[in-house]
Amino acid sequence: MGEKFKYGDWELSLSPDSHPRTLMVEISTNCNYNCLHCFRNAVPDFKKCNMSYDTLELILRKGMEAGVSKLVLSGWGEPSSNPKMIEMLRTAKELGFTVALNTNGSALEDMAEELVGLGVDEVFVSIDAYDIKLYRDIRKPGDLSKVMRGLKKLLELKIEKGSVKPQVNAIFTITKLNVGEVSRSIELTRDLGISEIRLSNYIHYPGGVDLSCVDDEGCLEKLKGELDLVPLKILEGGVKVVIPNLAPTTYRSCPFFSNRALFIRCDGIVSPCIYYSRNWRTKVLGVERRINEVILGDIKREGLIDIWRKSYKMFFRLYFLRLPSCLDCNLVNYCLITRSNETDCWGNKPSCSHCPYLHGLSYCPL
Repeated sequence: MGEKFKYGDWELSLSPDSHPRTLMVEISTNCNYNCLHCFRNAVPDFKKCNMSYDTLELILRKGMEAGVSKLVLSGWGEPSSNPKMIEMLRTAKELGFTVALNTNGSALEDMAEELVGLGVDEVFVSIDAYDIKLYRDIRKPGDLSKVMRGLKKLLELKIEKGSVKPQVNAIFTITKLNVGEVSRSIELTRDLGISEIRLSNYIHYPGGVDLSCVDDEGCLEKLKGELDLVPLKILEGGVKVVIPNLAPTTYRSCPFFSNRALFIRCDGIVSPCIYYSRNWRTKVLGVERRINEVILGDIKREGLIDIWRKSYKMFFRLYFLRLPSCLDCNLVNYCLITRSNETDCWGNKPSCSHCPYLHGLSYCPL
């Protein structure tokens, strides 16, 4: 199919059976929360939209043709803000997709029966605090009691109906405000009957509240103390805990490409990942960078397999890590080349070399 290029003395070609396996689909950019750590606030003129049912149906059809097996509803908004979400979940399950939902949990109480009845495979709930006031301060104007009622209802319905689905996971974004609740979050996750908790570092952005723990020596030491308690908490309850790196290393893994995943915005634009899906600015480990959206195609106009295969050079770099490790480079505070994702010192265009997800500082619900 022409996906061949020369690399030194070698000619490399993409395997004919290469295809995407997972799609993260953004069915809404609306949200009923205004969280302190949300990077929606870093996007100039952020546009709100709900994906139409017809567009989601088109994505599913093209996904099936391309060999996609998993659908993740997530993105830069709250999926339950889309009034068609349950209908979308139903269609995806009827077509045989493994389906995951990433939610703030505010609507769990109302949709718990549908999630269990439809056989949704995974639900990721962002919690970020187990103190009612702290939760409200971080996840404005969130109601922790309502989220907890929804979680308990969901878990009780699973038992009542004898269902192992959905697997319920918690996501806890670590900031200066909630670092003291990290070990406690594991206890409460266990007590609720949640299967897994993923700890993820906050991604700072210019103009946002300075909440980054890994940028602050005092907060980092406190976090290390909290994480020292994690092994004991795991032994006590058996809950799975995913821990982020506290500092970048040369060990890297792209969560999107390792899952052969693509990100589809609510307008149908296809990007390699959630991080590069919009124009915005970040401030990772004290260095401010401009992120330019990376567009691979438009699902409304192109076949998904065609979009995947024409992006093979970018995927090759991620698979073999043919890119510099910018975040742990000695010149990270002085290098002007990687103050955006346009390029890097190896000539890659675009560059993923300073992505916090690649370095394991933060996690995606894939």
